[in-house]
Amino acid sequence: MENLIAGRECGECRMCCITPMIDNPDMQKKSGAVCAHCVSGPCDIYQTRPPVCRDFFCAWRSMEAMGPEWRPDKSGVFARVETRNIPPGFANRTGISLTLVANPLKTVRQPWFIDFVAGAVANKVPLFLMVPGPVGYGAAKALLNTPAFAEAAVTARSRVKQLLEDALKGLAAYRFQKDVLSHSGNDVSR
Repeated sequence: MENLIAGRECGECRMCCITPMIDNPDMQKKSGAVCAHCVSGPCDIYQTRPPVCRDFFCAWRSMEAMGPEWRPDKSGVFARVETRNIPPGFANRTGISLTLVANPLKTVRQPWFIDFVAGAVANKVPLFLMVPGPVGYGAAKALLNTPAFAEAAVTARSRVKQLLEDALKGLAAYRFQKDVLSHSGNDVSR
């Protein structure tokens, strides 16, 4: 919690209660399913939530580069810090995934989104664009750190926008994979 940005609170946002799959011995939830504890608001058990929830914060809560417009329920982008599955060749072993939970095409056309992508790619931060699958299926995922994105990031924002739109087209053809939970006993998916 020492890395959280002062003044950034979850408020009514509950994207972390919906978007990700949770596969923990204490709690399981399918991707895209609403947590059973989100009945009358963001979290009915917030004060006593399990450690898997208590210890999680989206990237917006900890990244200064993401301004107020990035709050997930406002932006339609559920951003997560990624430390696993970073491709070889990156000196920076921490990346960012950007799951487009609202209107993906509208989101990738926003100047704040284009600027963030260009800046991250130019700074060689591993960056992933993701589109959620149906409930119970993992997201489609594409690495944005390609030579074309790297060139566009330092030359033309309009090209970054076009590449983002092209990436979305590619993700639209993705064959979503069903979630495979290795734990059981407390599935809170509803």
